[in-house]
Amino acid sequence: LYDVVKHSKPDILLGLSGIGKLFTQQVVEEMSKYKEVPIIFPLSNPTDRAECSAEEAFTWTKGRCVFASGSPFKPVNINGKTYYPSQGNNMVI
Repeated sequence: LYDVVKHSKPDILLGLSGIGKLFTQQVVEEMSKYKEVPIIFPLSNPTDRAECSAEEAFTWTKGRCVFASGSPFKPVNINGKTYYPSQGNNMVI
């Protein structure tokens, strides 16, 4: 996945794989090099199958991402700022 992101420079990571932790720090940070506001939608559920967590996405993008998941995640606090993850059903998105 890292090689694909590095070469294609996508605007969005759309997770429908059911493979937990597929969106690694390396993958998300690579995408963030090219996109000011990366879109990260780890839609697989239950939570342990999500491609990444809200905390990981917000931390690795320094709070710059648009995040929606198929599973609920708690708000994330980074340097005194709170980020609220959205939840979106993969059929709706």
